[in-house]
Amino acid sequence: MGRKATVRGEEPAKGEAMPRCPRPINEELYRDEWTWQEGEYTVYRNCQYTAPGCHNGCGVLHYVKDNKLVKIEGDPKGALSNGRLCMRCLAMEEMVNHPFRIYHPMKRDPSQRGNDDAWEVITWDEAYDLYVEKAEEILGKYGKKSFCILGGTGRNTTWQFAALATTVMGSPNYTFGFLSGNSCYVPRMNVCFWMGGDVMVADCAQCVEEGYDHPDYVNPEVCVIWCCNPIVSNADGFFGHWIVDLMRMGTKLIVIDPRLTWMGAQAEHYLQIKPGTDGALALGWINIIIQEDLYDHDFVERWTYGFDQLAARAAEYPPERVAEITGIPEDLIVASARRYATAKPASVQWGLKFDQFKNGFGAAMGCAALWALTGNIDVPGGNIVVNTGFISGDARRMFSGMKNTAGEEFDMTERLGQDEFVVEQMGLEPQAHPDSLLKALETGEPYPIKFLFEQSSNFLANMGADPQRLLAAVRTVDFFVVTDYYMTPTAAACADLFLPIAMSVERTGCRSMFNPTRAISPVVTTNAHTDEDIVLDIGHRLNPEGTPWANATEFWEDVLHNIRDQAGKPYYPPDFTFDDLREKMYVWEPFEYRKYEKGLLRSDGQPGFSTPTGRFEFYSLTAEAAGGDPLPHYVPEPNKNADPEAFEDYPLYLTTGRRSWEFFHSEHRHLKSMREFHPWPQVEMTQETADKYGIEEGDWVLIENPRGSVREKCVINPSMHPDTIMAEHGWWYPERRGEISGDNPFGVFDSNINQLVPMEDYGPLGYCAPYDTQMCRISKCTDYHPAYDPGY
Repeated sequence: MGRKATVRGEEPAKGEAMPRCPRPINEELYRDEWTWQEGEYTVYRNCQYTAPGCHNGCGVLHYVKDNKLVKIEGDPKGALSNGRLCMRCLAMEEMVNHPFRIYHPMKRDPSQRGNDDAWEVITWDEAYDLYVEKAEEILGKYGKKSFCILGGTGRNTTWQFAALATTVMGSPNYTFGFLSGNSCYVPRMNVCFWMGGDVMVADCAQCVEEGYDHPDYVNPEVCVIWCCNPIVSNADGFFGHWIVDLMRMGTKLIVIDPRLTWMGAQAEHYLQIKPGTDGALALGWINIIIQEDLYDHDFVERWTYGFDQLAARAAEYPPERVAEITGIPEDLIVASARRYATAKPASVQWGLKFDQFKNGFGAAMGCAALWALTGNIDVPGGNIVVNTGFISGDARRMFSGMKNTAGEEFDMTERLGQDEFVVEQMGLEPQAHPDSLLKALETGEPYPIKFLFEQSSNFLANMGADPQRLLAAVRTVDFFVVTDYYMTPTAAACADLFLPIAMSVERTGCRSMFNPTRAISPVVTTNAHTDEDIVLDIGHRLNPEGTPWANATEFWEDVLHNIRDQAGKPYYPPDFTFDDLREKMYVWEPFEYRKYEKGLLRSDGQPGFSTPTGRFEFYSLTAEAAGGDPLPHYVPEPNKNADPEAFEDYPLYLTTGRRSWEFFHSEHRHLKSMREFHPWPQVEMTQETADKYGIEEGDWVLIENPRGSVREKCVINPSMHPDTIMAEHGWWYPERRGEISGDNPFGVFDSNINQLVPMEDYGPLGYCAPYDTQMCRISKCTDYHPAYDPGY
């Protein structure tokens, strides 16, 4: 392929590289310095990250006047997003300045949970004093294990909850906010670690400073989009428009999705798969590739382990069987497998839905095995090994070396789930298990939990399955702290202390996932505190030795100074400051392809992968040691054909969790601008399905199964399969200000689809949960007619 970069503003010819920003830039308006004056506005080049929730951290220009954000614009010189922003980011001014924001801490007596009139505004010092008082009281009665810190999907808060639990509180218990089966990215990351030793991701030149002009970079001939819709989700540091860039440069798509997306409509092959059958498809592809001798013999023989066992397992999945399981025509299964295997290079961008059916771990193993089988691991345009740029992990390690409140190394062997899951006992999973937390709250076993702290989560509306069960369980604790920027259903129903957090434009922080590292700089000031400041302020009171940093800036500088390469050499000089990072905007860590050939993955410096065998393991010794299936596998769930009587009353497959343009999970529903485009929760179905149940587009639909029922509005989608519906998650109604008190705050249980999903129904290793594979029935809802009034 040609590598000559096109002139900005021109469409690239097929096979040619596209520049980072493929349009002319007005250098007078879009500058290299980090701040300047533009008329009455002060303009800041910045990284827009959480809060509110965001996976990426795009380059932006913040326009500020009189300490108020008045406009946001994409930075065309932004290294990764190149000036492109989602509609949520463009609405940041509305989000930051919203009248429902809370800027002052509040407290209420635990006996008044659910009573919105009981809140009392207090100062930050009073809030911290109350926190310390309750923490010391509970520590004296129940010990440090009785504390649990909950985290969510705010990607700027993936380390703070661990630091608060272990170093500040001395507890081994931190976990996701009741996300059953840790079913978001954790299963896929562990598949990567167990089979290949490191995280892997589709290569869109995101790890190299030159981008598509890097001399070694090659566009993938084919990119498989599997279990995701990246231009909407932009998940886990992966900017979906990179795929659009590749398409413009000639890359062809294979899209695997139960629902036809825009990318599916552009694909060379679109595979409409039944939810939860991805493991069978992966094994079917593997079988075809091996049987037709399309695999990379050199890579398999030199760098992998367990090929014969993989071949034997895959042989159980001939195309006709896979077609019957997945609902995909046999000829399409064969053609797509051949296309992926013969494309050089080829990549796979996978998504959340691998994590959200009980046996998703085995399916993800099959997907990862395909990368190695075709020799597409860590090659330009393949699935690259990424062992740089995880600055949240670097921040977590800064705290992990500190002593806890008792002056001891914290004992992680006492965390919740340790007695239930071998992965916990082996030290393969750093956090407590969410389902074990629920069990401890309800039964007091293996010990009681009496203090909860929630950060970056709204579990009653979003993460937690069976949320009404969670509500009852959480109300048993002695003290519950919530940090957020608006009042949420979780805070309204459960919290005793509310700590208002700063949004991205009010924070000091660093962002890096893969590459590069960039500064998050505060451009306005409010009385809200950052998550870093809250951890440090509490730490200064409870464990000053474990939190020696005076402020977030000092902490982040220490993190930067302690980042090392594989040889232990610092990336940053000792005099490098946060101001230096802010001025540079983007700092790239060195990146190389084919690291397994160069001794850049193993701690001993030898070629190979960081696994027990030193090879990519089709047969995972780690999975075997943990008591799991060591090979890619498929187990049906649920299965109408195997037990037809069980599905007579609930005949429809229910899939949930589809991301939308307007919302980040349960966030952004306050905004007039977003609700103008998307006013109500949507359930998608075919016209055939709607007709069968007497439903018309725009009708409210009652969705039921034995666990509960919810109401969402019908949207006709002809691309769905007639026996499958797709319901949205994360819904609550912030505009219902008169319904904050009580047991259904903001109408959270009216449309929360997680009420149809169980807790404690996870996969064999404790990973993955069936958010995506429930059964249900539907009917027209005639007694529900809410009206939308934003309330301001």
